[in-house]
Formats: sequence, structure tokens, C-alpha cells
Amino acid sequence: MLDRIKTTAKHSIIYSFGNLLTKIIGLILLPLYTSHLSTSDYGMLGILEVTAQFLIIVLGLNIYQAMMRWYAETQSELERKSLVFTSFASLFVLAGIILSLLSLFQKQAAILFFDNSSFSIYFAYLFIWVFLEILNTIPLSLLRLKEKSFLYIGFISFKFVVVLSLNVYFIAYRNMGIKGIILSQLLGSLILFIMNLPILLNNFKLKFRFQLLKQMFAFSFPLIFSSISVMLLAMGDRFIIKYFLDYSEVGIYSLAYKIAGVINVFIINSFSLSFLPIAYKAFNTEGAREFYKKVFKYFSFILIFSALALSLFAKEILQIFARNPAYWEAANLAPLLTLAFVFKGTQYILGLGFHYIKKTKYNAYIVMSGVVLNFGFNFLLIPVIGIWGAAVATIISGLYITVVYYFKSKKYYDVGYKFGKVLEALTLAVIIYLLSLFIPNIALGWTILGKLILLSMFPLILLTIGFYDKQELVFIKKIIKKRLPNKQQPL
Repeated sequence: MLDRIKTTAKHSIIYSFGNLLTKIIGLILLPLYTSHLSTSDYGMLGILEVTAQFLIIVLGLNIYQAMMRWYAETQSELERKSLVFTSFASLFVLAGIILSLLSLFQKQAAILFFDNSSFSIYFAYLFIWVFLEILNTIPLSLLRLKEKSFLYIGFISFKFVVVLSLNVYFIAYRNMGIKGIILSQLLGSLILFIMNLPILLNNFKLKFRFQLLKQMFAFSFPLIFSSISVMLLAMGDRFIIKYFLDYSEVGIYSLAYKIAGVINVFIINSFSLSFLPIAYKAFNTEGAREFYKKVFKYFSFILIFSALALSLFAKEILQIFARNPAYWEAANLAPLLTLAFVFKGTQYILGLGFHYIKKTKYNAYIVMSGVVLNFGFNFLLIPVIGIWGAAVATIISGLYITVVYYFKSKKYYDVGYKFGKVLEALTLAVIIYLLSLFIPNIALGWTILGKLILLSMFPLILLTIGFYDKQELVFIKKIIKKRLPNKQQPL
């Protein structure tokens, strides 16, 4: 079990460095966006990004997840290669046909979204970008299955450096605005696909297995609805904000979500990239449940610590990177939204129980009911308290899904997750954040120092209240000893 945890941690750290680069690039682009785009333009960009993610989820069919599940239990290399070819070919044909049809209605889409047919070029670029992103899911999933995390991150990092460079060129020098941002993403995805081609070709056996595709589709089809529901939970509130308020408010909320979303990019995504193939391989092996239980505790601790750190320093981050003071209001919303990402991270592990036993329909049922709850509270609260209502609705629905996931998955695959210590850590984090509100704004340096002291208290207080068990403390001490320099022996 310890080896599995070490492997998960090692690959998660590697993935996190790549994801950290993407977030750093995002911070670099933030001054560029906020100086060249109005809050209304930023809101329009947020709507386009939501649309792209929706299409990727629907047309991608979550085939890559089904491919990973079957790949993990298939021993024959030839069968694995035919599995990869079947997955890629089905996506290429289906996504290509549907996106080609959608491109015929790009002017209508521009009028529907922005009341102006001149924005149709945005959707032309967006459809091509979506197609390339869908195709890239297969070779990138292969790298995860083969635990080639360095190569995976190398490819992704190169793509984002290209996107960064193109953004600067198209926005700062060509003054192309939103169109330049979408075009940059398209070209970055195209370059990534070209880099992935050798991986695809080396893992192809030109044999299409229709019966296998039917089995995979039965596994992945419910995940389409759960993925759409997750996306609606994350981004659907922006459409409701736009309906009741305006694009400026959408822009403020989108930026607050991006700040809190550091947890999603750096922690949750990095963890899921490494953990999913390892978790599939561990299922039905000795000690699997204990492994899942330990991972849940460690992961929850990292989520809560990260949420606390972001909540403490959201204001300083925005003041440094957002040149336009109109954006600074987003710092007030960020702490609430970080809590939503803590729930999202725990939901990821709890929901995998249905993946192990191939009953993914329950993922769809639970998250879809959470969407209904979320939208209901959004329509109820946004007219009353504005974008704060969207944040509250996100937290309520996130808590609901977490609780239902826990009790429902327990009936089919009981791991024995312990929530007591996680609740202790979460309560402590909330108390520390509330204490930070009393730090006087004397000078930026002193404010940051005070918040760093409060942040450092979090793991120390957990130690005093018995959060870590004896085995964990022994393991931590061993790691510290290995990292400490050896003392020189006397002559």
C-alpha cells in the first residue's frame, strides 16, 4: 500500500508542476486580459469557454475514461492497441460529423449568444479547437496509463507556452481581443495533436471492435451526463448571472472562480491524472480499501490547506496581477468558492466507487440532482444578493452531492472513509480564515507576514489535536530525516 501511495504522490507532484505552469501562465495573462479587455469582454470570454467545455464533454463521450478502465484490465498488447484504435476512430468520426454540422449554424450561434452575427468567426475557431481537444484525450490518456508523467507534462507545458506567446502577439500587438484568445487555443491544440501523432500510431492496431465499443459506451454514456452536470455546476451559474445581471458581473464572478480554481488545476486535476489509472489497477487487489481510505485523508488535508492559503491571499493576488481595480471585488468571493472546490475534490474520490464496480449511472443520477438543486438556489438567490447568491448556491449543491455520494457508494463498495478528522481540519481552516479578517491593513508586507503565520499554524494545531495517527507521524519523520543533510562525523 505504501508503494502505491508513493507512486500516486510522485506522479501527482509531477503533474502538479505542469499544472502550476498553466496557472502561472494564466496569472501572466491576467494583466494582459484586464488591460485589453473590459469586464464585459471578460464575461463574453467566460461564456465561450463554457461552450467549448460543454462541447468537449458531450462529443468526447468520456470514451477516454472507458478506454482507461478496459486498458487496465486487458493483458494482451494487441488487444490494447485495437482498443486504442477503436476509441480514437469512433471519436474522430462522431465529433467530426457533428462539429461540421454545427459549423453551418455559426452565425445563428453568434446572434443567440451575443446578438451580433459578426461574432460568427469566434465559433468557427471554437469548433475546430473543440475537435482537436477531443482527439487529444486519447494519446494523453495513454501517457497516463503508461505512467509517463514527465512526457505528459512536457507536452502540455509546451502547448501552454505556445498559447501564452500567441496570446501576447494576438492581443497586445494585433489587438485581436477575444478572437485572438480563441485562435491561440486552437493553434496550441493543433501543435499538441501533431506532437501526439507518433504515440497514437505506435499504439494502433487497425481493427475496429464494435462489440467492445458498445461495452465501453455503456460505461461512458452515464458519465456524459455526470460530466455535463459537473460542468453546469461549475459554469452554468454564469448564464444565470448574465440573465439577471450583466456581463460585467459575469466577469467579476468568473475571475473569482479562476482564483479559487487554482485548487482545481493544481490539486484536483493533478491528483486525478495520476490516481485514476492507479486506482483502476488497485481494484480487487489486497489492501485496496485501506489504500483508498488513506488517499482520501491525505488528499482532503491538501485540499483544505490549499483552500485556506488561497482564501488568505486572494486579495493580494488580485492587487498584484489585476491592474484594473474594478476586478478586485472578486477577492471577496474567492474564499466561498474555494470551499466548493474542497467538496469537488472529495466528490471525485467518493464517486470513483461507482467506477470500480462499473455502475456509473449513479454518478449521473447524483450529480444531475445536484444541478437541479444548484439552479434552483441560483434563481432564488441571485436576484436577491447578486453574484454572492451564485457562490452560496455552489456551496449548498456541493455539500449535497458529497453527502449523497458517500452514503450511496457505501451501499455498493464500502471503503470505510472517515469524515471526522476531515471535518476537524475544515473547521480549523474556517476559524483561521475568520481570524485573518482582523489583521490590520498597515502595510502589504506586514499583512502577508501575519497571514503566513496563521497559515503555518494550521498543520501544527492539527498535530496537537491528534489529526495524524502514529504510523503517519513515523512516516513523516522518516521523510524529514531523509531530506536533512547528513551530519559530518568528527575526525
